[in-house]
Amino acid sequence: MFPWNNNQFPFDQSGFMKHLNKMNPKDVESYIQNVMKNVFSGDFTQGFPFQGNMTGNETSGFPFQGDVSKSETQMKPQPEIFETNDFVYVKLPLSSKDNKNLKLQHTNHQLILINYPKENEQSKYMLPSPVKRKGTRARFLDDYLEIQFIRLDESNISEIDISY
Repeated sequence: MFPWNNNQFPFDQSGFMKHLNKMNPKDVESYIQNVMKNVFSGDFTQGFPFQGNMTGNETSGFPFQGDVSKSETQMKPQPEIFETNDFVYVKLPLSSKDNKNLKLQHTNHQLILINYPKENEQSKYMLPSPVKRKGTRARFLDDYLEIQFIRLDESNISEIDISY
């Protein structure tokens, strides 16, 4: 039925699997970084705010932290922030005994941590989508603080009158 050899469609699968098992994730990441630099020339991270050097040589930073120097960013633990269809999750590296005075506050778009990472300090992180004011949960799991927000469906449509 097909005019080509099935062993090579879409590619030689046995050879591909052997090659795939030998791959080092850091080599793949450095290859992708080199390709991105060649395609976008120079520092491509400015055009993609959530991209950065993922090899671990420097921190990628979170794009909405404000004016923070690199030395402060490297010292401040960076949370994992991700969303699903119904929730927004924030995962902070923190054990339950390390910070008893931690206070959590949030707006629809921002998480505010008081006394984090040190006493009398405040950290703010933008959330990827709006969240509801109520229904937020926080719990400690394996030296991490996990915060679960309920996403806010913004289906409110406003009509604007045009004056002539």
